[in-house]
Amino acid sequence: MSEILRVEWFDIHRENKDKLWRWLHEFFLSSIQSHAGINWVAHYKIVPHPTTPYIEGAPIKKETKDPKIPTGQGNIIITSASSASVFFGNRNTLKNMEEKNFLHLSMRENYRMAVFIEEEIINGPEQDKNPLGMGGPPAMQFGSYNVNEISDEIELANWYRSERFPRLPVTRGMIRGRKLLSIAGWAKHGVLWEFLEMDDNEYSFEHRFIEADRGEDWCGRHVLEYVTHSPGSPHAGRRVWPK
Repeated sequence: MSEILRVEWFDIHRENKDKLWRWLHEFFLSSIQSHAGINWVAHYKIVPHPTTPYIEGAPIKKETKDPKIPTGQGNIIITSASSASVFFGNRNTLKNMEEKNFLHLSMRENYRMAVFIEEEIINGPEQDKNPLGMGGPPAMQFGSYNVNEISDEIELANWYRSERFPRLPVTRGMIRGRKLLSIAGWAKHGVLWEFLEMDDNEYSFEHRFIEADRGEDWCGRHVLEYVTHSPGSPHAGRRVWPK
């Protein structure tokens, strides 16, 4: 089953966190989840990560400095739908429901949103623990970015299929990986890496992909040499709703 994923990034002022989380978890997110066409909804608390390279010896990750791109990254809500029409259109009832709850939703700071379609799905060793379509994973990492030049698109597509995708079936704790393309939002490219758990000392799952090296011997450039991430991307965190 192909899923359309709406991803929302935002921060919450510490004075509003308990109030907004309670409202989201006790009322609003369950209301969205029961909406026609919605498969599942999941809220993640993102673990802050240092500004140093998250892979030893890798190039410094580049992030967009565009002031028009909101910088929210403390919270991510992922909503899965069966069709992009659930999120768009003049008679969109989901949008109407969100407009009616403007006062609570306005507590989200630095808010941005994107909607993605699936380019490819690769199952991990734990796929049976959370079958496709059954809900958001207990832990995840979401990356969103653009390539620096149009000519880089082919190398990126080759890199995923030659280096990253072959590792996913043997990556520790991995449920599945999804390569995504956006139909709305700043970033054209997205990845959702789904995991059973996130260790206490983890702020990224990149080291698990390194552990899963299968001798691919990629001969091209390092992907960080030619991509620009959205603010704070990639974001890794644990699901806080549903429990």
